[in-house]
Parts: sequence; C-alpha cells; structure tokens
Amino acid sequence: MIPLIIGISLISFIILHLAPGSPVDSVAGMNIEVSADSKSRLCSLYGLDKPWYIQYYNWLKRIIFLDFGDSFKDGRKVRTKILERLPATLLLNVLSLFLIFLIALPIGIKSAVKQGSFFDKGMTVFTFVGFSIPTFWLALLLMILFGVKLGWLPISGMHSLNYENFSFLGKLWDLVKHLILPVFCSAFGGLAYLSRYSRYTMLEVIRQNYIRTARAKGLPEKDVIYRHALRNALIPIVTLLGLSLPGLISGGFIFETIFAWPGMGRLGYLAIMSYDYPLIMGVGIIAAFLTLAGNLIADFIYLCIDPRVKYK
Repeated sequence: MIPLIIGISLISFIILHLAPGSPVDSVAGMNIEVSADSKSRLCSLYGLDKPWYIQYYNWLKRIIFLDFGDSFKDGRKVRTKILERLPATLLLNVLSLFLIFLIALPIGIKSAVKQGSFFDKGMTVFTFVGFSIPTFWLALLLMILFGVKLGWLPISGMHSLNYENFSFLGKLWDLVKHLILPVFCSAFGGLAYLSRYSRYTMLEVIRQNYIRTARAKGLPEKDVIYRHALRNALIPIVTLLGLSLPGLISGGFIFETIFAWPGMGRLGYLAIMSYDYPLIMGVGIIAAFLTLAGNLIADFIYLCIDPRVKYK
C-alpha cells in the first residue's frame, strides 16, 4: 500500500501542476490592481516558485507526519478540514455499500435459483435499466419528484436548519431523510451490476457436480443453496468489495455536489475550482487510502470464506 500511495500522490501532483491555471491566478487573476510583484510574492508565499519536484519532496516530507499543509483559500489546516468532512463521506459510502450487498445478493441468488421465471426476467429488465440510466440524471429526477413536487424528502445538506432544536429521535429521523436520496443514487448503479454478477456466479456454482451430489444425498434445497452453493459463490463476489469502493468514492464527488452533502467529495470539488493544491492533494490521498484499505479488507474477507487460501 505504501508504494501505491506514493505513486498515486506523485502522478496526482504532476497532473495538478500540468493543469492550466494556478492558485495565484485564482486569487489575483481577476483583479487588475494586483501587480506582477504582488503575484511573485504570492508564488513565493505558496512555495510555487520552486521546481515541481522540490515542491513534491517538501510535501512528501510533511505527509510522513500526517501534515497536509495549510489551505491556500483560508489558511486552515488541511487535516482539520478533511477530518470535519470525512465522517459524512464514510457514512454515505458505507451505507451505500451495505445497501448494495444487502439487496443485490438476495436478488442474484433468487434469480439464479428461479432461472427463467417471471422474477428472473423482471430483474433482468431492472438490471439493464440500472446500467443504462446515468445516476446523476436519476438524482436530479428524484430531487424534482420527491423534493420539489411532493416535498417528502430534503434535497440538500445533511441536516435541517432547525436541527439543533430536535429531540434525539427527531435528529435521527432528520438525518435518515437527508440520507435517503444520496444513498439510493450512490448505490443504484452498483446494485444493478452486483445483482447480475451474483446471478451468473450462483448459476455457475449450482451446476457443479458437488451440488448434484448434495441433492442426490437428499439434503433440503435450502441447505444445498445457502450452506454449500452460496459460500463458494461468494468467493468471486467478495473481490468486488474492493473494486466497488473506488466507484463509490469517485461517485461521491458527483453526488455530494448535487445534494450539497458536506463530505470530502464536495470539499475536493470546491478545492479544485479554487486551485487549492494542498487541499486537493489531501483529499486525493485520503480517497486513495480508503480505496486501498477497502481492497485490504476484501482480502481478509476472502481469507475467511475460502479455506484454500489459508491452506496455501
């Protein structure tokens, strides 16, 4: 993970400095009264007057001590700004991932067991619809329907304006209402994909000889499916756990912006628009770390459900 983090940070740093514009342009570019000397002093203040590899080396030395530097926009510590937004991002992504696996696995298993049934064909249609609909467009439609037309759900933010005056249950319900649309939209694409993938995996497993042997021995169909077939079908599905996190985190930049969710994705978007280099790098590194951590967790789960890995 350490070499990967360093490689990701290096590539991100290079791309960031190759992009047109700079923090100085965002601060003083539109002000005709700012002189060239003032811009030069700003470059020196931000450390942008040094070669990019020197800037990267200085940044990397601070990262070892978890010091992401100060934001160019307001001078606050980047670490503080990220820690303020990180819980909201983790809440959104963890709930989305939980919803994906909670709904997709039963759908895929039942579709495989009932292959060719009305349920299987209906889920096939749902899957293709899920693949086809752009989730950001779906988010806007749901905001118009449930937020503007019906007024059932809030369409922005994490809390209502009078949140502090609510009781504990009132605060919890208010948070749940704000979570419904972002979580659903974030999980929608992954839900369609995983349900289809789990169906194919389950179909492959239930056609194996050991499943026929289990049925021939007279085991109940429930035991055959959930004790013998499901565990082996989960082996390739678990690998998707780590692969799902990058999509959720990158999608968070879109959904957090659309729903004005106070998470890391929206913070990163605002940092990009203002050329806030330390904040962009901080958000990018944290997102990369969460992705790699997700892959590591998937490896541990893989070890638990597949004894052959432990044996080898």
